[in-house]
Formats: sequence, C-alpha cells, structure tokens
Amino acid sequence: MTSTLFHPRVLTALALLLVGAGLSVTAWQGPSDAMLVPRFVLAIWCAAALVVLIGELIRRAPMPSAPRSPLPLLMAAVLIAAIATASLGFLIPVLPLVALTLWLFRVRQPLWIALGTLILGGGLWFLFHHVLLIRLPTLLTSGLI
Repeated sequence: MTSTLFHPRVLTALALLLVGAGLSVTAWQGPSDAMLVPRFVLAIWCAAALVVLIGELIRRAPMPSAPRSPLPLLMAAVLIAAIATASLGFLIPVLPLVALTLWLFRVRQPLWIALGTLILGGGLWFLFHHVLLIRLPTLLTSGLI
C-alpha cells in the first residue's frame, strides 16, 4: 500500500486536489458576485482531482522504472516564463519557452525549432496584440515588444 501512495500519479492527483482546495478557500473569501466563475471552476477542479486520486489509489499501478518525464522541466519553465512576463513583457519570455517546448516534444532540427518558435510565439503575440487588440504585458512603454 505504501508503494502505491508514493506513485507519481497518486502524488500528482493529491497535489492538484490540495492546490484546488487551497485556491477554493481563497475564492470563497472574496466578493460573492465576482467570484462565481472561479468558485465553479475550482469545484470542478477539486472534484476531478478527487476522482483521479481515488481511481489511482484503487488501480494500484506498478512504480515506473528509469524513463523520466520532461513534464517537471516544462512546468518549471512555464513558471519562470510567467514570473518573467511581469518584468520582460510577453514576447521575450515566450520565445525560449516555445523553443524548449518544441525541443521536449522531440523536434530536433534547428530550422523547425526556429520556425516553430517564430510562428507560435511571435504569432500568438501578434494575434493577441494587433489582431484581437488584447494588450499583453510589454517590455517597452511604447508597446512594441
């Protein structure tokens, strides 16, 4: 039973449940009218995490062997990019994040990484900033980058 509790999928489901519960406490302390959608989404989040946690505890999957997942690296990179967005704007942090994501998805040719980074990262910025007129965080006060 203890090996099942330390399985990465069980720990991930438990972490998602705890984060959802923690965010729910914050959401329920806010104003009632503005927090309706976040409360509803967090309730779905907690319910889904609880179902996954119970399913993983019942399933008793064997512990994984040597292959490591790139997911923790990608999660750390997204967190760093999200924090850097406040001071560097959207475009500068998203370009290396897209390149790393392509690399983790086993795109290895430099041309495809460069094209994917420019099209996905730069394209998202162009779409939001110039087409949809949703102003993203910027590095320069002129709003160019």
